[in-house]
Amino acid sequence: MLTFTLGGSMHALEVAITPEMLVRAAKKAEELGVIKNSILKGKGALAGFLGEEMFLEAFPQAVSSNTFDHDIICDGYRVEVKSVQTTVVPKPYFHCHVAAYNNSQNADIYVFTRVHTDFERGWLMGWIKCDDWKSLARFAAKGEKDGPWAYPCDCYNLRYSELEPFTKNCDRAKKVILK
Repeated sequence: MLTFTLGGSMHALEVAITPEMLVRAAKKAEELGVIKNSILKGKGALAGFLGEEMFLEAFPQAVSSNTFDHDIICDGYRVEVKSVQTTVVPKPYFHCHVAAYNNSQNADIYVFTRVHTDFERGWLMGWIKCDDWKSLARFAAKGEKDGPWAYPCDCYNLRYSELEPFTKNCDRAKKVILK
């Protein structure tokens, strides 16, 4: 089930996580194990795969590909989904980030998601072309503070409000997201 959440000037697509999505994501996370440079030592893999499941739910024409460079193929575009866990409904001023050591993946589009820690819902926060990300994202050093949160590694980031939004009209979003 898809619903739109408005926060400030941002539109996020809220996605209910079904038991089937959770089972598929858990299986992929188990098969993946702990990857090199994992910030959470493998404990974030479930949220990462749930972010992919949420995108696949919103864009049924998309197909999972799971390579190092991208997660999904959608309308011929290589989509890399970046996910983080959250205990709160996300705000437009929250940051999305890509680890500096992971900033050279060969994808066309980044999609950023947040997955609630109860694994019952999540949000497709926005998207950006990878070329635009590389020119717009700001560097943050490991340990640098953003409010009470400290960056766990060197990374590049933007606020969610700086991303292309998902719109209230999902059919339009499907046409607009992958221009």
